[in-house]
Formats: sequence, structure tokens, C-alpha cells
Amino acid sequence: NKPLQLVGRWRRNDGNDEFLYPKQRAIDMHQELLLTYLNHLKSTKQNLSEILKNIAINNTVIVVTANMGQSELLMNLICSSRRRGLDTKNLLVFPTDVHTKELAESLGLTTFYDDHLMRFIPKEESARYGDRTFALIMIAKVVCVQLVNELGYDLLFTDIDVVFYRDPMEYFRNPTLGNFDVYFQDDGSRQERYAPYSANSGFYFIRSNERSKILFRSMMYSGDIIIACRSHQQVLIALLEEYNSLFGLTVKVLSREEDDFPGGYHYHMRKDIVKKMVNGEIKPYIFHMSWTLNKVNKLEYMKQMGMWFVKEQCIGKQVDEIFAGEVDTTDNTETCCSAEPIIQCFYRDKPSVVPCRDAPAKDSNGQSFW
Repeated sequence: NKPLQLVGRWRRNDGNDEFLYPKQRAIDMHQELLLTYLNHLKSTKQNLSEILKNIAINNTVIVVTANMGQSELLMNLICSSRRRGLDTKNLLVFPTDVHTKELAESLGLTTFYDDHLMRFIPKEESARYGDRTFALIMIAKVVCVQLVNELGYDLLFTDIDVVFYRDPMEYFRNPTLGNFDVYFQDDGSRQERYAPYSANSGFYFIRSNERSKILFRSMMYSGDIIIACRSHQQVLIALLEEYNSLFGLTVKVLSREEDDFPGGYHYHMRKDIVKKMVNGEIKPYIFHMSWTLNKVNKLEYMKQMGMWFVKEQCIGKQVDEIFAGEVDTTDNTETCCSAEPIIQCFYRDKPSVVPCRDAPAKDSNGQSFW
């Protein structure tokens, strides 16, 4: 028998650590990014503040970020929201490249683009969950949230693989909800690295106060660990736990057992809830197509579920390719957005709004959803 050994709280039973020490490359990259951030912070906050004053509703904004490799997901979020009559006036896009900025603005969206901050972020989508590109995109998510939060605005952050069915702000502004500092969608996973909250870092609401500000400043200063771990989710959860104890930060996770905010866990593990959605028995606020390996899977699942509204001619295209130089600078939604969902079968064993019995199975021995 080996003697007892002191280990970190993220050591797994198999002896591996969920938290990884940053290597020099990650440290150097984070220091360069942080130096750039601090050197331009005053002007960045001044410029961003002017935008936020013009778009905030009840001191609240919706924040998203995207690069060109994810641009069709951004378009789908907007197309699907507008087809349901949801207002996107207070939605602010933090594009990581000029092409995404132009595309977002062609859809009538407000953007904030800072080349100094975003030049570190790749323009292509990540090949798979957790790769280096994925990790750097996570840094972009931290930067945009931290800046808006620091300027005193409440915010809803959402990944762009989300579809809105109802206005989620109706939920978070309900006076009976309670006054927590932060609210997170339940990730559904119960891996050790997500303990104790299992908070999903792709959909959450933050009230701007001193507790949430120090939380996201600390996230900003933890970029080397985010790059090393290739995920900001576990870093964020660790800080949630620490600051709940240290500062009294109040954290609410929206239980996976409820049906207001379903996501990838429900798509793959709770098909009973998805079936109720398909049958119209429940109407969630959003659906988050998480728990996917890459963008290809996301698009396949979203098309099967009737969540896809982007026309083929706009997918993966820059503004000048879509509009051939004749772009309306206010709103070109009709050019790229379908009036009805674009439905296509890919896998018989994955949830779908129409029977896909003739499609192949995704999983071995997968049984038809229908």
C-alpha cells in the first residue's frame, strides 16, 4: 500500500488531474493578450460604453461572440429569433474578425470589434471540442463578458449554437425568481471537473455587482489555465465555488430535471423531454445544442430538429460573396433567413421533428427516435 498523499481537489480516481499546469507557450500567449488588454483598456471601455448606452434595455444586454468559422450559427440564432418575433435590439455581437463584423452588421446587429483584443483568436471554427482553437475562442468569451460586466450592465451570455423559442429575459426578470448573482444552464454532465455546480458556460445570466465583477476579472487573469485546460468551463466553475465561499457570490443552476432550458444532455440522454418538445407539450425558453463534437454535428442535429433557418447560399460565406457588393447596411435578414425551418434527416437514432427511420444510425445499435 502506498502512503497517503496530498493531491489537488481535481485529481480523478484514475490518478489524472482535470486541471493542467500551463506550459510556457500558454503563459506567454496569455501574458501578451493581457498586456494588450490592459494597455487599451481605458479606450476600449470608453468606446464600448457608448454602444451599451444606446442598446441596453433595463440596463441589460445580450452578449454573443463569433468568428467567421461559426458565422452560420450566428446567423441561425438571429434568423430563428426574428422568425419568432423576438427583439434583438439589445443583442451585442463581439466578432473576432472583420468578416464576421461585416456579416453581423449586414443582419442589422450592433457589433463591438477591437482588433487589438481579437487578433489572437483564430478565424476558423474548432475541428473538435477542446482543441487549441476551441480554447482560444473561450478566451474571447471571457473578454466580452468581463468588459460588459465591468461597465455595470447585467447581461445574458449565450453561445451561438442556441435557439430561442421565447424571450429568456422574461424568465430572468421575473420578480419571483430570487436575486442570485449568477444563473447558469445546467450542463447535465456530472464529471468531476464540473463539480459541484455542473454549470454550462454557454448560457448564463449575470447581475453586475462587486461579487460578479471580481469573478470575471479573475477569469480574465486565468487565461493561461484556460488555454492549458482548453476549456473555460471548469475554470469558471472552480471560481464559482471559491467565490461563493470567499465573497458570498450567489449561484443558481437551472436544473436539468426541468424543461425551461434544455440542451445537449436532453438531446442525447432525455429523449422523453425532447419528444414533448416535438409534440408541442412543452415550450422551453431556449434549446442549446451542446454536447457535440464539432460544428458538423451541430448543424446536422439542428436541421433534424427543425431549428435551422439559414439558407444554403449564405453558409460559410463573407458579405461580399453573399450580396455581390450590393449590401443594405441596415438589415439583410430576408436574403439569408428562411421563412420556415429547413428540415433534413441525418440519423434515425437522434431526436427529430419528422420521422427519420430511413436514415443511418449515429450510435452503434442505435434505435429509431420514432
